Amino acid sequence: MAQSKILDSNINQRSQVGREIINEKNATSFMRKYELFDRADLFPKEIRTMEIKEWESFARQNPYLAKFLNKKLPGYFFLALETWNSLDDSAASNPLVETIFADTIIYWRNLILNNDEKMSAEASILLKNVGLALASVPGDDK
Repeated sequence: MAQSKILDSNINQRSQVGREIINEKNATSFMRKYELFDRADLFPKEIRTMEIKEWESFARQNPYLAKFLNKKLPGYFFLALETWNSLDDSAASNPLVETIFADTIIYWRNLILNNDEKMSAEASILLKNVGLALASVPGDDK
């Protein structure tokens, strides 16, 4: 993973836009604005994994993607996008370049394309939530 090779010299400044507003104690309250935020059954069946040595750096740079991987709740995926500091030019804090992001989007997109009407409708909601998260200001509860 390319970004894991980047030095963590300014790690405390990365992904800070929303981390100070949204933390583990109140994360669920911010996730509630996203429909299906608590549906662990919608976690992708296959996620490419990383080496253990890469995990620590990944978890610090993208704490909500790490929570998503551990807890399998889509709400953490949306918080990762909502709290992403896109003004930071460092690729290390960009969730869009993580394989977990790509694998999740591909999985949800493929659910739309399958013949299961219910799963297709749910996946459509999840992908709409991706847009909502990217269009949100961290901590905005609307």
